[in-house]
Amino acid sequence: MRHAKLFAALATGATAHHALFAPGMHCRGGNNPAVDDQNTNLVVNPLYNLTKEQWWMQADRGCNVVGPPSGQSLALPAGGIFTGEIAENRAFTTLSYNGDLTTDWTDGRDHPVNWTGPSTGEGCLVNNPDGFGGPLHTQNETRATGTALAISYNSNLAKVNMENLVVISVAPNTPWKRLVNYPIPADLPPCAPGQCYCAWLWVPDGCGEPNMYMQNFRCHVPGSTSVRRLGVAQPPVYCANNPSACVKGPKQMIAWHQRTGNNVVTPGDVTPPYNSKMGFFAGAQNDIFEPRVGCFVDSDSPRVLPHQISSITGGMTTEKCISACETAGYFYAGVEYSTECFCGNSQPGSGLLVADGQCDMPCAGDGGETCGAGWRIEVYGTGKYPASSYTPAVSPVLTTSTWLYLCPEVQWGGSCENIRVGHAEKCVSLAGTDLYKRVRSAGPDMGRCVLFR
Repeated sequence: MRHAKLFAALATGATAHHALFAPGMHCRGGNNPAVDDQNTNLVVNPLYNLTKEQWWMQADRGCNVVGPPSGQSLALPAGGIFTGEIAENRAFTTLSYNGDLTTDWTDGRDHPVNWTGPSTGEGCLVNNPDGFGGPLHTQNETRATGTALAISYNSNLAKVNMENLVVISVAPNTPWKRLVNYPIPADLPPCAPGQCYCAWLWVPDGCGEPNMYMQNFRCHVPGSTSVRRLGVAQPPVYCANNPSACVKGPKQMIAWHQRTGNNVVTPGDVTPPYNSKMGFFAGAQNDIFEPRVGCFVDSDSPRVLPHQISSITGGMTTEKCISACETAGYFYAGVEYSTECFCGNSQPGSGLLVADGQCDMPCAGDGGETCGAGWRIEVYGTGKYPASSYTPAVSPVLTTSTWLYLCPEVQWGGSCENIRVGHAEKCVSLAGTDLYKRVRSAGPDMGRCVLFR
C-alpha cells in the first residue's frame, strides 16, 4: 500500500509546480547530500520576487551547492536530441520507484489527449471539475509558453553569468506531457562530462502567479568535433508586435518579476515566454555562435570548402565573401590567399585547425583585415543554418514479447509478479477488466506492461 498512499498524497498537493528531472541535476534527492529522497519536489518550487543572489541557480533552497551524484552529467548530443522528463515530483519520473508511478503526464495521472480548461472564466486547467492541471499554469497545450535549455562552458559555477549562459534549445508548448525533446545545435562544441553548467528554464503565462523557473545541471556535449565558440549572450527583447526588434544571435535566459536581476521589460507587464514573442524559435538555437570559426589548412583535393565564388569584384573582403556565400545558400564562407572566396555546408575538421597567425595575408579589398594565406583558409559562419525543427517526444509503445507485470494495489509494497506473454495485446486487454483498470509503460527500459488495480 505504500506506493498507492504516496501517489494519493502527491496527487492532492496544491503547491506543486514543475521541473526537469534527468541525470546531472542538482538537488536530485533534495538539498541534503546525505539523503536520496525519491519523493522530493524541492526543485519544482518557482522563483518570484527574490534578489538575484537568491534566485540565481536556486540559491534560495541551497541547490546551487548541492550538485549531482558523483559521475552523473546531463548529455546534450551535438546535432541530436536530448529527451528529458518534466514532472511535479521526482516520484513521477523514471528516477524514482523504477518508474512505476509514471504516465504520459507530468502528475502521474491519465488525462484526455485534448485536455483543456473550461470555456468560462480564465479557462485554466485547474478550473475543470477534477481540479487537476494547476501546476501547468495553462489553459491547454497550445497556450503552454515553452521551456528552454541553456549552457555555459564553465566548470567553476562562480564563473557562470548571464553573458556566458546561452539559451541553446526551446521546446514549444511545454511543459505539457512528461517526456520532452530538446534538439541540440550541431555546431555546439565539445565539453567533458560534468565540465559545463546547464539550466532548465520556464516562464508560465497566467493561471497562477507570474513565476520564473531556473534549475541547475552539470552537463556535457558528447560526440562533437566543432571548434566554434559561443557568442556573448544578450538580453532578449519582447518583439511580438515588431519582429524587427527581436534580438538576433545568442540570448540570455529570461529574468523577470524578481526583486533584483531582471533583464527584460514587457509592455503592460505581459509575460515574456520562450517563443517567438521574445525572439526564440522552436528547436535548436543555431544563431548562438561567433561568426569567425578559425584558420584552417586547405588543400587542392579536397578543398576545405568545395564551392568557389569567382564573381566578387572590387577587391576581396571577408564581408563580401560571407555575403556571397549566404546569398548562395551556404552555411560557411572562407577567404584565402588574399583574393579567393570559398563556400560550403560542412564545418572544417578540427584536425585542420591552426593558429590564427597563419592566416596573415591582408584582404585585397581591405588591407585592415586578413583573408587567409597560401593554403590557409579563414572560415566564418554565414549566419545561415538548416531550418530548425522540433518534434514532440512520443511516449513509448508497448511491443510484442513484453513482460507483463501484474501489480494489484495489495502488492505495492513488494515485487510484482512477472509473467511472460507472447504479445502486448494480452496486456492491453487485461487493462479494461474489472480486476485491472489501467495500463501504462514504465521503468528504465520503458518496455514493461504495468497494470494497476
